Amino acid sequence: MDRLSQELVDHISGYLSRGDLKNTLLLSRKFQYAAERYSEAFSNFDLTWEENATKFLSIYSNYRFRYLRTVSFETTVPAINTEEDAEEDCRDTPNELEVMDEMFTRQLHYLFFILHTLENRVSKVFGPGRIHLTIFTPTRDLFVDECYHRMFTSWRVHLLSPWTLPSLTSIRSLNFDASNARYSYDQYGPNVSLRKIDQRILLDLATKCPNLETLQCRMGGDEWFSGFSSPAMSNSCQDWAGPRRDSRQDFCKALHTMPSLRHVQLDFLWPIDTVDNIDQRLALPDLVAPAIYDTFSTSLRLLSQNLRTMSLRVCADETLFWPNDDNSNAPFWPNMESLNIMFHMSKPSGAWYFRGLPGVGSNDGFHVTDHHYPPYAPTDQDYADDYDDANVYMDWDDTAASFSWCQFRVEPNEDMLVPFLTAFAKAAARMPSLKEFALWSPLRLGRWEKLAGYENFDASLVYKHVKEDDDLDLAWGIAYTVPGEQDFTTFRRGDYSPSRRLWWRVGKWRPNSALHDLFQNIGREKHGNEVIEKWNDVGIEYHSKDVNCGEGLDHRDFFTEWESSRWTIDPDS
Repeated sequence: MDRLSQELVDHISGYLSRGDLKNTLLLSRKFQYAAERYSEAFSNFDLTWEENATKFLSIYSNYRFRYLRTVSFETTVPAINTEEDAEEDCRDTPNELEVMDEMFTRQLHYLFFILHTLENRVSKVFGPGRIHLTIFTPTRDLFVDECYHRMFTSWRVHLLSPWTLPSLTSIRSLNFDASNARYSYDQYGPNVSLRKIDQRILLDLATKCPNLETLQCRMGGDEWFSGFSSPAMSNSCQDWAGPRRDSRQDFCKALHTMPSLRHVQLDFLWPIDTVDNIDQRLALPDLVAPAIYDTFSTSLRLLSQNLRTMSLRVCADETLFWPNDDNSNAPFWPNMESLNIMFHMSKPSGAWYFRGLPGVGSNDGFHVTDHHYPPYAPTDQDYADDYDDANVYMDWDDTAASFSWCQFRVEPNEDMLVPFLTAFAKAAARMPSLKEFALWSPLRLGRWEKLAGYENFDASLVYKHVKEDDDLDLAWGIAYTVPGEQDFTTFRRGDYSPSRRLWWRVGKWRPNSALHDLFQNIGREKHGNEVIEKWNDVGIEYHSKDVNCGEGLDHRDFFTEWESSRWTIDPDS
């Protein structure tokens, strides 16, 4: 066995099952190397705070470093020690917030120090690695069952002195993930407090990874808790506008050039079902002022200009695509090939891209002041909310009873939407490598007509957009492919066209001639004048079935299936 070359052993082992590889592990050192490589037994490691660093360094401070592909790290903040302490304070105090920031910072320094130590031990021999690093957003254990002010918090957790972190050359993909939120709810609500992070942390950490190729996140859905049928619940679970605005506006302060970055998949509306359930009658905060444009959207545009692929789920304005200043140089995306933008139906300013019931709901955002920050001590309203029956006895599994279902905005508001679409079309025309895009917004119709006070509204003003299902998850959007690319409708695999194609999944709405020309101009210089346009105004095609959904608004699966087929990013790719 020892006389076989390592290349031949590797070739043989590549055909063996994981069980067979286990049987070859002790045949020789060469078979051991091959078994460890092809079994992927050492490809993943869950690094934990102050627990298994020694084990991690022992395993990977050798040839196994080449096998390491994913490292995950869960973060926490100090638990509330006793139920008495929780009931006495009810709100986060300044001292608690400071302690949380310090502990979170220590954990990230610990993570980066361990990874930096590993790189120093092995990189001279094996070179930089290809590690996908996932950091889970922080949680806080609770000893309280009824106080939602402790469960749902608005103060962001901050990374202190990010410039003191060491650089990590082996991180090729970085993901900040709030997916633990999915598994932290039961019938009575969240089991732990799911802490929000200051969004600039994404960029602070990314700039410490000079070879970073992919940046990902899933977070933000808990910023939209407002659709509860109980006012007490909406007050207890709300995300206060002050910290939310500050986090968006601080994002731009951490923006630096990242020349190696090629792929971005940032979902700031995760999970989408939480975002869908907002009460669309309520006014939204103006997250832009005192600036005249959204600095968060602008930062994402600047981040995108050297990318090959970008997928965003975001609340954004037109500066996501085009600068607000007419005197600025026209942006250019020389490498962008694939683009997916799911935009929220509202603007960061609090205005809306879509409307529905005449005279119902606010059209503009409210000004954020010092009064829009959480109190540091419980208020009389907090105590009243805690003893409200809808709070105490709410069943989180019964969504039909727990949420207002007041969703009715499905009609385009051209005053807001056309400038957004214009900016996108101008930007897409400046992407010479672009092969495909989807630009769409998730819409939902709830049971608004069953709410008290709405019995006399003409339901046809809204329900003309659907035919039967008053809870249909819809989408409004536009898609595009260049010649030779697969049909956008994913159930028609193998359908390729010699021409550019545009899918207008926009119901009966039509763009004005100037906007239409801008979209027809996308890709024209490279692929010629011919463009096939498909207008969906007679219902939706869904898995080869003609399902009549009124005015032609699609079920959002039309977009989400395309999105999921292209946006599962492999850290090794």
